Amino acid sequence: MIRKKFLIPDYVLNFKCTMCTECCKRWQINFDKETVKKYDYFSTLDEDFAAMLSSIKKEKDGGAIVKFNNKVEGNREGIDLTEADVCPFLDEEGLCTIQRKYGIEALSDTCKMFPRGITLTERGYEISLTYACAAAAETLKKKLPIEFYQDPKNFSFPSLHTQYNKIGNLLERSKVGKTNYYKIEELLINIMQFRDIDIDTRLILTGMIIDKLKDGDMDGVKRYLRNIDQFFIDQFNSLPAKPVIIMGFLNNIIASKIWIDMSEINMKELFQLAYQQFNPLNNSDSQADRLLEAYNKYYRVGIEDINHIYENYFVNFIFSKKFYTHKYMDAYFLMIFFYTLIRFFTICRCLAEKRKVDENLVVAVINTIERSIGHNVTFYEDILDQIKKGGYNRLPYMISLVNLKLE
Repeated sequence: MIRKKFLIPDYVLNFKCTMCTECCKRWQINFDKETVKKYDYFSTLDEDFAAMLSSIKKEKDGGAIVKFNNKVEGNREGIDLTEADVCPFLDEEGLCTIQRKYGIEALSDTCKMFPRGITLTERGYEISLTYACAAAAETLKKKLPIEFYQDPKNFSFPSLHTQYNKIGNLLERSKVGKTNYYKIEELLINIMQFRDIDIDTRLILTGMIIDKLKDGDMDGVKRYLRNIDQFFIDQFNSLPAKPVIIMGFLNNIIASKIWIDMSEINMKELFQLAYQQFNPLNNSDSQADRLLEAYNKYYRVGIEDINHIYENYFVNFIFSKKFYTHKYMDAYFLMIFFYTLIRFFTICRCLAEKRKVDENLVVAVINTIERSIGHNVTFYEDILDQIKKGGYNRLPYMISLVNLKLE
C-alpha cells in the first residue's frame, strides 16, 4: 500500500474540533457520488438509516444535497437562526448520526474535510484551514511564525473521493503560466512573515512583487528584493493615508450584490454597527474623518498586539493556493479586499464598544466574514467582479486601501 504524503502547517496539526455543530447549519451540504452509493447500500441493511436518507435530494451527477430541518425561506426576521436550517443527521446531542453509526470514513468528503482545504500536489496532500470555523479561527492567535512539516509523524487523514484540488506537474503548471508557482508561494509566505516591517508594509511590498511577477520574471523579482533597503521601507511607510478612497470603496462593496441572501446573523450585526457609526454622517469626507479618528484612537494603539493575526491569516491565504487558482494580481486584490473589510468592521466594533482593538475582536470579525463570504470560492468571482466594475483593479488603487497611518 502506497503511503500518503502530506505537507502540513503547524496550525493544522494543532487544530481541534470543538463539536459546536455550526458547520452543520445554514450552509448547503453536498454528498459526493461515491458517498451516495455507500449510503444507498447502508439503507438496504438499516431501516432507520433508510428513513434518514429521505432528507437528501439526489442530483443528476450521482451526488446529493442535504435538505435541512427547519428550513427558513425568505424573510428571516424574528427567527431563532441557531435552530434554523439544521442538518437532519445531527442527533439530540448535536453529534453526527452517520459518524456514530459507521465511523469517520463513512462521512462525505465535505464533512470529512471541513474546515480544511486540501490540495494534492507533487509534495503530497497540502492542508490549510478556512476560518469560517470558530475553532479554526482561534489558531490565528498563535504568536510564533507558522512552520510547515513534510510528512509529520503519526499524522493521517481519512481517504477522500474527489473533493480536493490538484496542482499538476511542471508541464501542467507551465500551461497555465505558473511554472515557478512553488517558489513564488514560498517567496510570498516569507514576505508575510518578515516581522521587521509592519503588516501594511508587507502587504504593499507583496503588491509590488506581484506586479513584477506578471511577466514571469523571477530573476527580476529577486533583484528587486535585494535592492530594498530601509530607504524603500521608509517610503512605503510615508505613503499618504487616503481614508476618503477607503470609505468610497467600502460603501460600494457593502452595497453590492455579494451580500444578497446573507444568512449569518453575526454579519448582519456588523452591518448594523457600520450603519450606526458611519451612515448618519451622510458624506464621504465626514465618514473618512470618523474612520481616521477611530483608527488612531482605538485601532492603531493596539496594532502591535494583532499583527500576528493578520500574518497568520495571509500565510494561510497564500498556502491555500489562492495564487494558483487565480491570476496573481486577482489573488492580491482578494487579499486587500479581505484586509480592508476585516479592519473596517473591527474598527466599527471598537467604536461601538469604545475599546482598544485586541486579538479576540479581530478573530471574531474574521470568523464572521469568512462564514458569510470567505469560505466558498464561488463568492470570489463576485468579489473580483465588483472590484473590476468599480474600477478598483489597479495596483496603485489597491495600495491606497492599505495605509491608514498619518505620520
